[in-house]
Amino acid sequence: MTADTRGAWAGKLVAAALPFLALAAPAQQARADVIDPLHVFCTSPTPACTDNGTITPTSTNPPSFGFVKSPDTGSTPHFLLEVLIPDNVAGAGAQSISISGSNTGVASVTGTLFSATPWTSGQLDAYLGISASPTNPIGAFLPLTQALQPAADGYDVYGFDFGAVSYGAATDPTFTTSYMFPLGAIVTAFSAPSGRGDYVATANSGALLIDGGSTPVPEPAALATLCSALLGLGMLRQRDRRA
Repeated sequence: MTADTRGAWAGKLVAAALPFLALAAPAQQARADVIDPLHVFCTSPTPACTDNGTITPTSTNPPSFGFVKSPDTGSTPHFLLEVLIPDNVAGAGAQSISISGSNTGVASVTGTLFSATPWTSGQLDAYLGISASPTNPIGAFLPLTQALQPAADGYDVYGFDFGAVSYGAATDPTFTTSYMFPLGAIVTAFSAPSGRGDYVATANSGALLIDGGSTPVPEPAALATLCSALLGLGMLRQRDRRA
């Protein structure tokens, strides 16, 4: 077979394969659509959350909220809620956080600290030892927290496994708590895989940022200055009384 003949046959093979490649493309798109992100929404009495294109902020503390899947169908054997506490908060690694769920397999869960080492870099799923999509880099979370808590370097992460969830307009999981979140805390979620390797994570605007309802933690230097000032005032009052 001459080089020209081989080239002709190669061209025919490519032409014959093109229709099959075209058929395969929609299948790949459908596969991508399976990895649908989770989005947060607020429920009464929390006012409606405003999606600002990044993390959704709320000044209601404690908040009432839920998560919806896009499109809002399907089920998961485990709905994992993650609460991110800024690591500069006093006792950040020793919080007691209880959250109640509706339309969840488990009605109430007390959070478990994932690690004594805070999450300070990389992806949240990698920190948790899972694989998730969309990606969840610390850079999508920490700058928003640092605008409220400048001394924060990362998060102490508390996990809540609420069991099985069936997504739908009337069955989306919702949550309430009496826990007062520190300023800059973030609530995010993962949906356990069903027949796939990756967890479904929240999208870039799918988590909830607590930007009000509590006070920031004083910087150590500011706290020391405040203590010195109070001590000085106390000494002045004692001297005035003696005079």
